[in-house]
Amino acid sequence: MDAMTWGFIGTVVGATASIATTAITNWNTFKISQSTKIQDREERARVFQRETLLELQIEIRKYILACSRSYRSKMKIYDLTCEWKEHIPENLDEQIFELNSKTSILIQRVSNDKLRSKLDELQTAAIKCNRSQNECEAEKHHVTYLDIYEKVHEQLGYELRSSY
Repeated sequence: MDAMTWGFIGTVVGATASIATTAITNWNTFKISQSTKIQDREERARVFQRETLLELQIEIRKYILACSRSYRSKMKIYDLTCEWKEHIPENLDEQIFELNSKTSILIQRVSNDKLRSKLDELQTAAIKCNRSQNECEAEKHHVTYLDIYEKVHEQLGYELRSSY
């Protein structure tokens, strides 16, 4: 073979190698970019979940405290009158409504299905306590939501610790 043929073959091989190298480099850059985007998205999700759980931990505590105040208020009236009345001081009733709404919103943001289910159960028991028709029913629901709250509080702490 003459020099011109070898020159042509060399040019073709060099160009092919250059194109292949560029393609491999571009592919690797694309994969790294995709991986970075996925990691960024996962980190944003972790941060969102952590912030949600922190806010929920505070709001659920306020909510349970308000519900317990309502329960104690009704029990005081019952102890004095021996009649079960649905009376809740107006400011406390508004506070419970606001906290219930805020807690509901935060619960829906929780990604852990088991925790979200327990939080729903807690909220349902608290609502049933506030809507009870008699003192026995109210006491049963009060004990239930306090027990659930203790477990949920521990689970929230665990979820928060595992998100760091």
